[in-house]
Amino acid sequence: METTIQYGQTSMKLRMDESRLLGTITPKNTPPDLDSVLRSLSEPVGSADLNSFLETRKKILVVANDHTRATPTPDVLKTLQLKDKDVVTIIGTGAHRPPSSQELSALLGNVGPPYGGQVVVHDSRNESSLRPLGETSRGTKLLMNSHLFDTDGIVVIGSVEPHYFAGFTGGRKFFVPALAGLKSVEMNHSLALDPNARILALEGNPVHEDFMEALHLFNRNEDIFSIQLVLNSKQQISYTSAGNIVDSFRDAVEHAKENYTTSVKAKADIVIAIARAPMDLDLYQSQKAIENVKFALKDDGVVVLISRCLDGVGNRGFYDLLSAGSEAIREARESKIFGCHKAVKLTEFLDRAHVFAVTDLPTKLLEAISIKPFTSVQRALEEATRLKGKESTILIVDDAGVTVPIAEHA
Repeated sequence: METTIQYGQTSMKLRMDESRLLGTITPKNTPPDLDSVLRSLSEPVGSADLNSFLETRKKILVVANDHTRATPTPDVLKTLQLKDKDVVTIIGTGAHRPPSSQELSALLGNVGPPYGGQVVVHDSRNESSLRPLGETSRGTKLLMNSHLFDTDGIVVIGSVEPHYFAGFTGGRKFFVPALAGLKSVEMNHSLALDPNARILALEGNPVHEDFMEALHLFNRNEDIFSIQLVLNSKQQISYTSAGNIVDSFRDAVEHAKENYTTSVKAKADIVIAIARAPMDLDLYQSQKAIENVKFALKDDGVVVLISRCLDGVGNRGFYDLLSAGSEAIREARESKIFGCHKAVKLTEFLDRAHVFAVTDLPTKLLEAISIKPFTSVQRALEEATRLKGKESTILIVDDAGVTVPIAEHA
């Protein structure tokens, strides 16, 4: 059989014996429902409708995801009636790089939001733009963007997908990490090394619980109107939950579980993990695809990562740790250096499996961190077959940065 594998804006052909293929899985192809945005604004969960929320509030902060998420923010922005308000729209970058001018226009749907006002890109490294809030019980010292404290109301736009150590994206993440200082993000993300910090898990997950405690310290839930989206396989809005920041997130999580998790009958010898935009931006983001598919991979199996990585490595910290070796990772783990959580998780994965990668990254760069580079998915599969045998089984996971295959049997 022959199939087509997406590679950035292009594609590659892949030939294989169909009898070896366990399946091809993607997020569920639920129908788009743009009308759900308007419905949710007038019929929210746990709060008054948006018009009532805005009625007595003049200074509004709109918080939007950055370019590393597929959130169709413009579809929501155009529904917000804010032209008579004093509005600041802030891009919650967390510790990511700022969006380019082209990426920013795509996030807003134009050079600016339809309701006008100021646009700010959060800079976690600019301490002059941050204000202290306190410290969580797990030791995360909170330095937060000062715009949060200079507003009557906050409108949060997010999307909810599985996340490999936070359980799920969205909701409370608009606060930490999206609008937090770098040191705060470092301390929170160091909790990702706890074995309870895992995908699809919220209860008992120290990262999630630290997010929630930070939000509790802010103590302004009544001033937050949350709009949480769940997307289908074409990255279109298929469900919207709005209202209370906690209730809307929990509601969206249940729909995200249905859309993004898929049961497979058995673990595969070889998993082809396709990272789609924006998860194919760099290696730092693409690592999520490796983490997501590990539940469907046999021990000593092969993950073939398909990710263009036009931005290169991304956050350099985790790559430098990987290339420096286990002693450097151990020291970084103890000192909570940013990126350590990803370096540790990838190192642990490489101890039990192989990673091949079809990317635009330089060969030597990948070889330095024990990832085997390839120029085509066909060549990568042929090498994986040589390693695992002609009868080895194959699973293809599309949009692997958010899709979670779960094997019914080991």
